[in-house]
Amino acid sequence: MFVFVFLFAFLNQAFSSPVSVTSDQASSSPVSFPFPTITRFNFPSFTPTSCIDGNLTCTGSVTSNDGYLSLTPEPHPGNPTLQLNQVGRVLYKYPVFLWPAYIYSTFTFRILTSPYSTESADGLTFIMAPNSSPSPADSYGSYLGIMDPAQDGHAGGQLAVEFDTYKNTNDLDANHIAIVTKSVIHPIQVRSLNYTGIDLKSGRDIKVLIVLDGITKSIRVHIGYASDPIGETFLEVPINIPNILPSFIYVGFTASTGRLTERHQIINWNLASFPIKK
Repeated sequence: MFVFVFLFAFLNQAFSSPVSVTSDQASSSPVSFPFPTITRFNFPSFTPTSCIDGNLTCTGSVTSNDGYLSLTPEPHPGNPTLQLNQVGRVLYKYPVFLWPAYIYSTFTFRILTSPYSTESADGLTFIMAPNSSPSPADSYGSYLGIMDPAQDGHAGGQLAVEFDTYKNTNDLDANHIAIVTKSVIHPIQVRSLNYTGIDLKSGRDIKVLIVLDGITKSIRVHIGYASDPIGETFLEVPINIPNILPSFIYVGFTASTGRLTERHQIINWNLASFPIKK
């Protein structure tokens, strides 16, 4: 019962409460704590200083703007090629306790087509990474800032929820969600959004709830337009968490472009992680 009460309260505050970053243990540097901690933070919006105020680590093409984070470059009328083959990653600066724990995260994103590209590509991810390193340099295009081609199939220690907007050779379509661990080419599960009426590259604000459940050892994804109530579980995947991720992780977002471009904007973000009592 506690879990459901907590989730209800969390969702009610997710998009309305003021900026807050709290933990049951203070830390001035991103280090792994020797015991489980509770983490709660909320970014109801972003400002031009969000990447330098100490709570986020922004790398690659990420920029902070008035009202949103831009994961890949905004259009440059004088030089549209600056949007090509770009990759950006933004992480919460401090490690988050993962297992055994519950993690609830809500966020809103917007994907906009580029006036300089005939099609859109490639998408964004919510990522849980073992460290705060930037995305690999060659992880642009279909690799979405998760890993580079040499790592695909061999990468470990991370988990990503992929919001993919381009149909590559092995993809289901150009509007799907996938769960990625060791391989972008071969995700562990994928599901199309085409039958839901949700278009990732519609330019509308899209709201997501992700639940990583340490009791059932699963990840659940809910998605809907921000103007609508968030729906039932869209995708649920069993995850043997200790075999994939370390006990402390870094959470955030990645996005990329390739020969085609689009704009990837994070509007708000809220997360809570609390340990499960054994």
